Amino acid sequence: MSKPDNCSIIIPDFSGEVSEVSGSISFPHAGTAVLELRSPRPLQLWIGGILVLDEPLFWRRYERQLQAIIVLPVEKGDHMLRAVAGRRPTWPKSLDEHCPSRNRENVRSGLLKSRPDRLDVSGKVFSDISAPAASLRFSPAQCVEDGITWQHIVARRIDSFPVDFPGILSDDPAMSSLWGLSLRTSVSPFEARDVSTDAERARGFRRYLLPVANSLEDIPIARQDGIAEKRLEPECIVVKSVDLILGEGSTLPVMRDWSIDPPPEMSRRTSTVALKMPVFEARGRHAPRREHRDLLWPSEEELLAAVPRPLLPASHEHWRKLYEHAWKMLLRLRRPVGKLTGLPNDYVGTAMKSFFNDIFVWDSSFTAMSAGWGWRAFPCLATLDCLYSRQFDGGYLHRETNINDGLPDGYEPDFSPNPPLLVIAEWKIAALTGDTLRLAKVYPLLMKLHRWIQVNRRLPDGTYWTTGLANGLDNSPSLGDGYPDLTAQMAHAAETLSLIADVLGRTDEHAALERERQETGHAMNSRLWSDTMRFYSTSLPKGGHNPNKVVTGFWPLLTGLVPADRVEDLAGHLLDPKSFWRYHPLPSLSADSPEFVPEGNYWLGSTWAPTNAVTAWGFDRAGRHDLATKLVSRHLDVMGEVFGSTGCIWENYCSEKPERGNWSGPDYSWTALGPISLLLEIVIGLRPDAIRRTLRWIIPEQPGFGAERIPLGPALITLSLLDKRIISVCTDRQFFLEIVHGNATRRKEIQRGDWRLPIDDIPIVQGT
Repeated sequence: MSKPDNCSIIIPDFSGEVSEVSGSISFPHAGTAVLELRSPRPLQLWIGGILVLDEPLFWRRYERQLQAIIVLPVEKGDHMLRAVAGRRPTWPKSLDEHCPSRNRENVRSGLLKSRPDRLDVSGKVFSDISAPAASLRFSPAQCVEDGITWQHIVARRIDSFPVDFPGILSDDPAMSSLWGLSLRTSVSPFEARDVSTDAERARGFRRYLLPVANSLEDIPIARQDGIAEKRLEPECIVVKSVDLILGEGSTLPVMRDWSIDPPPEMSRRTSTVALKMPVFEARGRHAPRREHRDLLWPSEEELLAAVPRPLLPASHEHWRKLYEHAWKMLLRLRRPVGKLTGLPNDYVGTAMKSFFNDIFVWDSSFTAMSAGWGWRAFPCLATLDCLYSRQFDGGYLHRETNINDGLPDGYEPDFSPNPPLLVIAEWKIAALTGDTLRLAKVYPLLMKLHRWIQVNRRLPDGTYWTTGLANGLDNSPSLGDGYPDLTAQMAHAAETLSLIADVLGRTDEHAALERERQETGHAMNSRLWSDTMRFYSTSLPKGGHNPNKVVTGFWPLLTGLVPADRVEDLAGHLLDPKSFWRYHPLPSLSADSPEFVPEGNYWLGSTWAPTNAVTAWGFDRAGRHDLATKLVSRHLDVMGEVFGSTGCIWENYCSEKPERGNWSGPDYSWTALGPISLLLEIVIGLRPDAIRRTLRWIIPEQPGFGAERIPLGPALITLSLLDKRIISVCTDRQFFLEIVHGNATRRKEIQRGDWRLPIDDIPIVQGT
């Protein structure tokens, strides 16, 4: 192959929402032209009146730009170059109006600077080759199979028309595919795989998987851990290129026993052209699972027969319908994923009638906290494994993943990441399973994400900033600098990571993380507490605090670092009917806040399961189990009312009457928190610690509460409060029972068998 000659290209910049620009391209001689282009807009491109590229660019599309190569036979001379560019994709104006960010203008200017509004195109002409005319669009989508990393290319033949003579090879319509392309890279096993869908074929596209890495030649690391971002995260960068050979190929099946001579178009010699294919950074490099697997999912009957069965007094038996519906809902939310997406398995979807193609980090983390109670029958780690498989080098994890290609959905740097709740979900599940090997696998990944947030979201005063979309509160009027939710989440995450480090024998890391927790808690208490409102609120740039009391002001309780007097202040807000104790507590925005909307309007006043759960767990940790139980009981009662009239549990609820939230979807995954997690953990009072073979039970005030089939590692346990002084215990393995009754904590080793134990006979733990 001779050395190519450069083309001369003149094309103006885009302007206006829809832009049509004309220019020229000059080919120094006849041959095969190879044009490389990037465009921040959807694009149609004509050369000499021939349409050579026609690529849309969905506004939520992660790449936010086209990267393509065009291969085209050309004649010497000047040719007209015409481009029609659609509107440049960006976020809707409504997000600026309802989901503002302290960083939004930096994002806007950064995008324009890094991706100017123009078509970047360069070209070369080879005089001694004759390759097929085609356009190739490169995608960051990757998947791993048998240790080989495959990257997607979408290709289209520019001359892709059916042959103009009747054939004799087959009269099966399915066999009359267009002649395709031959693609191979310089990475073993070299040959591309055509994985086109019928819909893609019908539109003249071909989707290929090309090998870009293997066990001997991995993808280079894009960035190190703990380094501040210089890119507009979460941009997936190109880390290397590989040789790509393009030639003629056929999409017809290979037939080696021809009974006739092959037709001329199959016997003709083909030519190839050597290109450079960009290889994007790897995702989920250290995830527990990268390759696809099939998981065993139970039937509804099998699931309900395996999960814990709450024991409820007659006065609370109506909660059972919610409990059973929640488990059935989680099973029905199973979503299949294909092997080509890069996701390792099917997962639990977000909602029954929305978000069909998306996985969210904090929704999935909360959902796993409930699903963990059924770990013996339900693949509760499946969705979390999908999330780890999406983690960038350097620790970043985008808040939302599209399951069709495994890429982040929506390229908006300050819309991510979601709250760091993966570590809480893993710790809660480990408390049920006792699986320390799992903790050892995910601990490094959780630390990477923790450090990314620490380096990129911590302010000089030690608090953390986030946004409405990043923290999951979308249109909440919580704008400011330091946020109570993310600051408290980072303190709690540091504590939980320290507990995992302790289990794994990482003594130095355990101590350092505990120091970090204390430092973050100090910043939270000194910077984010409003003495005027007596509530935690977002700090403002010029001093003071956001005047809206957002429900995440209760999140600091979960850190265990809120001073006792402030716990009582927060309790006052919780129980105040003018503030948070509405018909269905807790509204996402207190009723006496300036922007409260009685109908809810999503995060302007609706009641949500995750924030109710966090608040209940927080008061429980702060020594107010009575308030946690009161909140959960009311939450379940109103959920039951709405379930009775609708047959569903909802994404959110109206705080003012027994109705769903006016902006809410039915059977939403994380709403299982109330009927499953909060019922078992707060009302019944179960606190498993399978790692230490200990089950703590906070004895309910009313007899009749308990649970059957409580999983504690390999043990299955049944507990029941027979009356105020006697408990019943049944277990198939030895464990330690720790009960909290009144002001005393009691502990006893329980051997296999059935036991009837007077509470007063169980030894008191000294110091309680």
